[in-house]
Amino acid sequence: MRNAILLIGGAAALYFLSRYQLSRKISFLLRGVRVGGGITSPVIMIDLAIQNPTNQRAILKSISGEVSANGQYIANLSAFGEQVIQPNSESVIKLSARPSAAGVGQFLVNLFKQKQQKVTTTFTGTANIDGVTYPVNETRSI
Repeated sequence: MRNAILLIGGAAALYFLSRYQLSRKISFLLRGVRVGGGITSPVIMIDLAIQNPTNQRAILKSISGEVSANGQYIANLSAFGEQVIQPNSESVIKLSARPSAAGVGQFLVNLFKQKQQKVTTTFTGTANIDGVTYPVNETRSI
């Protein structure tokens, strides 16, 4: 009986250690931001990479957040459904959103008024990986 308790305790400790390692080492990177669609129905497409440098596989259950450009809110993005993040690898999540034409139009007007050459896009949100919520805050200049 004592050996069984030690075995179960050891397995639980190993599981929680692997979850702790994942939480300390997982990283998110904004790989790409594209605008598509038409003027009346624009689509923002984001490629968000999740890097898992541990020896344990992880499952992304959901991700949600918002996209802003030069500090101005553009759209809300979300993806629900499981995606496996293999050990020692990178998985790319493709997200897309349909912002309102008025919001994109106002952003473009502000962009031309300020005469900026670069657009800084930020994705801020949360990801549910194996039942644990991770903050995501990634920025990319295009």
